[in-house]
Amino acid sequence: MTKLPMFKMFMKNFILTTLFIVLPMGLFAKESKEQEFWKWFVKNENVIFNFEKDQENVFDLISSKLSGFEDNITFEISYVKEGKREFIISAGGISETFPYVESLVNSAPQLKLFSVIAFRPRIEGYEGFKLLYADREFDVSNIWVYSRVENGFFDLVIYHPDFNKEESNIFIAGSYLLLDMALGEYDVVKHIRYIDHKKLPNNPTELGLKPFAELRNIFDDYKKANNLINQN
Repeated sequence: MTKLPMFKMFMKNFILTTLFIVLPMGLFAKESKEQEFWKWFVKNENVIFNFEKDQENVFDLISSKLSGFEDNITFEISYVKEGKREFIISAGGISETFPYVESLVNSAPQLKLFSVIAFRPRIEGYEGFKLLYADREFDVSNIWVYSRVENGFFDLVIYHPDFNKEESNIFIAGSYLLLDMALGEYDVVKHIRYIDHKKLPNNPTELGLKPFAELRNIFDDYKKANNLINQN
């Protein structure tokens, strides 16, 4: 029997050993958290799409799975449009959570029943919207704003006719939901430096205040003037 030269024997053993080590690692590589979530989502896509049949349990399951990825991530599911829903993944207005949202959305597979959206988007017709939050109605037509641009930064004060300090947390939370509807979550977090909340005075026009319904146009003019990336 012909003997292999010592170098060839070494290379042969090296290659076999390398294959033995590399192949099992590749075959049993652990799934990322993003892959784990979307694998679960695809498996339950039909149930999630028809969530109205058992909304509380379905939403609890989704929240639990998202919390396993990142605590502050939240979600919304849209109405059915042309046979599909939007699955909106939100950072809950927390800037530090944005990278997690972007990572999860960017890793989403092609879904049959859903379009995956990063951050709460603008809503058309927000000008006539009425939001019920914590048993309090937020009527856009009754809310005014004051805005200013200082050193390239956009600052905003929101005026409510029935604002009071005792319920300030409710007014702040409701206002942020309205802001997301008007401007989109990304722009609210990334492009507004300062937001305050006050009681509406009796003479808003005389004080230079503007109806909340005009905020989108005011803000978009600011974005254009400052060459900000469009993210709606």
